[in-house]
Amino acid sequence: MATENEKDSPTIVVDEDHPEQEKYEVLKEKLRYKQAKRENAKKIDHKQVRLNIQADALPTKTFFIMNALAAVIAAYGLLADSAAVVIGAMLVAMMLGPISGVALSFIDSRWILFRTAMSTLLMGVAMIFAIGVVIGFIHHDMPMTSEILSRTQPTMIDLMIALAGGAAGAFASVSPRLSVAVVGVAVATALVPPLVASGILFAHFQWANSGNAFLLAVTNMVAIQISSSLVLWIAGFRRGSEEELQSNVLEFIKRNIWSLLVLVILAVYLSFNLTQRVRLQLYETSISQIVKNNLNDDNNIINAVVFDQKEDYTLVRVVIRGDHEPTQKQLAMLNQEMSKDNRGLPTKLQIRFIPVKILQTKGVEDVELSPRQAQHISMKTAE
Repeated sequence: MATENEKDSPTIVVDEDHPEQEKYEVLKEKLRYKQAKRENAKKIDHKQVRLNIQADALPTKTFFIMNALAAVIAAYGLLADSAAVVIGAMLVAMMLGPISGVALSFIDSRWILFRTAMSTLLMGVAMIFAIGVVIGFIHHDMPMTSEILSRTQPTMIDLMIALAGGAAGAFASVSPRLSVAVVGVAVATALVPPLVASGILFAHFQWANSGNAFLLAVTNMVAIQISSSLVLWIAGFRRGSEEELQSNVLEFIKRNIWSLLVLVILAVYLSFNLTQRVRLQLYETSISQIVKNNLNDDNNIINAVVFDQKEDYTLVRVVIRGDHEPTQKQLAMLNQEMSKDNRGLPTKLQIRFIPVKILQTKGVEDVELSPRQAQHISMKTAE
């Protein structure tokens, strides 16, 4: 007995010995192409998508178990300074569901769904943060790694990444041919690690860094919700009561007004942070180049250039290994050449010189290093 799909599918019976076989093969390929176009043009099932989003927004056992496991894996990945482990932890995270539920509740004016999704999201955030605090206390003697500290300086770049990730997640949730699970992993990457990092830093009593990491997580959540709302709205999810409303920009803004206000405030603050970071990087690069051009010569090699911002100035600590000390004249010239720091305050230089004795066999001339050779050795030493 033929099924409905088999009845609807075109069938061509071809004799392989027929001389016009190639013509029929082209015809079959055209029919396959039309079938693929019809499959790709399937309309969005608004009712099913709404049910899926609402189901993912519920505070289920699966939601808490998977996010708890993701938090534990992410915490040890952060402490081990392993980006691969941190990313791998996101394979089991499930933080996109309640954020999508909040987004749908705003554009559909469904406040019962909003309360459910928001409570699920807050409980998930609290649990992940608490796991970070507990693991931070257990391993209180471990130093803060670059993976942890990298999440304590949120900027406008992080906001733009979250906006794009939220849009991708929402688009996957409404598309019949895309898996929301894959995009959900990418979105969760922006949520679980900063929350866990905030908890670890809190356990180490680094309040400012902990607050910045938590701010990054909040920024990501707000940005993901806004972009998800926008994609859902464009896709036709704009129910007033029982009827779908026409697309209207003012109506979208009205329904997302509080999220948009928070987003604007965050955007202003993060833009300021980004400007400060860029100015700091330009300043440090400039000073490092000046130091290397003036001191990394002959047989002297610069091991490190460290910037220590004081209240009234920035102290540049330079560690040099070599066979002759820099002169006071060199230091005076360097202090004059150095620009003010990113705060407009003076830059002061401090050199730590480590003498090196050169040993060689008889008959070998004492050949000094060229600046390029000294720079090359310095880079190899730093590695």
